[in-house]
Amino acid sequence: MKKNMGIADRIIRFLVAAVIAILFFTNVITGILGIILLVVAGVFVVINNISVSPPYLPLGLSFGKSITLFTCAFIWSNVGAQNNDPVEPIDNIFQGTRLVNEQSANLVEKGKLNLLIQHRFGEIDGGFYELFGLDQAAMHLGFEYGFGHDFTAGFGRSSYMKTYDVYGKFRFAQQTTNFPLTIAIIAAGSIPTVKDYFPSNHSDLKDKLSGNVQLLFAKSIDAVGIQISPAYLTTGYLLSEGEKVSLFTTAFAGSVKLSKKVTANLEYLAHFNSDFNSDKPLSLGVDIETGGHLFQLVLSNSQRMFTKGLYTNTFGDWTDGTLFFGFNLIREFRIKYN
Repeated sequence: MKKNMGIADRIIRFLVAAVIAILFFTNVITGILGIILLVVAGVFVVINNISVSPPYLPLGLSFGKSITLFTCAFIWSNVGAQNNDPVEPIDNIFQGTRLVNEQSANLVEKGKLNLLIQHRFGEIDGGFYELFGLDQAAMHLGFEYGFGHDFTAGFGRSSYMKTYDVYGKFRFAQQTTNFPLTIAIIAAGSIPTVKDYFPSNHSDLKDKLSGNVQLLFAKSIDAVGIQISPAYLTTGYLLSEGEKVSLFTTAFAGSVKLSKKVTANLEYLAHFNSDFNSDKPLSLGVDIETGGHLFQLVLSNSQRMFTKGLYTNTFGDWTDGTLFFGFNLIREFRIKYN
């Protein structure tokens, strides 16, 4: 059967299936209708794998799109049916806008500007001669601003391939005393500007651009926080692969509050392409809030600090000690007062 689904269709079905699964297993949608929606999520996954949507309905929408719209409407109405009693927001256990390397569901407070300084040293197994990686340090400098209570945007520049990146993050819902999750979405992109690297037939702007869309589902349970972030990434041209690559990815993260100002974090970034030649980042972090600053200590098998680099250029290995130590320093500035 001829494939008739584009990338946008596949992304929508993938994200909706993830939303259904999480809402079902957190008992937001329950009963017979919950089971039906879970089956629909399974259908979405199958349709994504074969890239074929059934014939158009009389209204002019494909069967898959019609189910997607119906499902989104049902989820929204089900969530909106919660009681109208006063509710209290529940803070995310993750302290900053980064889990360790990837984005958390946290936003920058409205009217505040974050200065983000990230360092990753070289391989620590280089020993004292290279000062445990200090001689091969990589850096990312970024800024992010809270444009509203539910929207943050940011940009930055990484020393790796002189890459510029930009993102926007929107929060659909925050965990409260009667809603179980914080839900946000990120759209991001990056472009390397290093000279004389790409072949002449792949040096156009469109060949270098990468982009990703990511859903963030975060939940705090007492002193423990978890986050699952399914996403779709298109990399732009990769010299190592000889082509651009598209990946479905998922970030898994957990955080434990050790004290009022200290948390310990674990982050694992998975992609679902067995033919792709890049290891999967596994990172540990310790967040220390110092009043106006957030200091994050990092140990990872990846030296990269933006999405494309994390998924396409990670070659460290925890089993042989090829690891990178580093830190994130986040400084907060009040720019606008309400």
